[in-house]
Amino acid sequence: MMFETRIPHTRWLVFLKRACVIVAGVYFVIGMIALYRAVTQIHSLELQSDVVLHSGSAVTATVVSYARVPIDLRIELIQDDHTEVVAVQQVQKNEWSLLDPRTREATQTTFLTDGLLERFESGQAILRATATGRLQFDRLPPPMVREVIVHIQR
Repeated sequence: MMFETRIPHTRWLVFLKRACVIVAGVYFVIGMIALYRAVTQIHSLELQSDVVLHSGSAVTATVVSYARVPIDLRIELIQDDHTEVVAVQQVQKNEWSLLDPRTREATQTTFLTDGLLERFESGQAILRATATGRLQFDRLPPPMVREVIVHIQR
């Protein structure tokens, strides 16, 4: 038969093929993880505060990001139509963000002052933490928002 001759594979060629498949598989897995991290961007967001706010009350927000892009964390105090920004922080990305799957956590703690609370009436208000990512693959993911209902006491 004319076309049935096969070229025998040498050991090094078989080893080279297997090594290429393994390397390609590893990069495929890393790429899928990076894609998920680019689309999701924020792992979690927690907001902690006293139920009754007065001068010196601590407000703490903790954000865990996938560290693919920088994340903006914003804490606001809202009462009716009046909104005041309490704190702002940016969570940096990892240096090799495409290949580095580690998460990055940041905590922002701020203490409320008399000056801030004087601009609000005594009564019920909303304390809101918002974590916002960046545009990736022409898509901006929705921000992650946590709210706590508080009572302002002056």
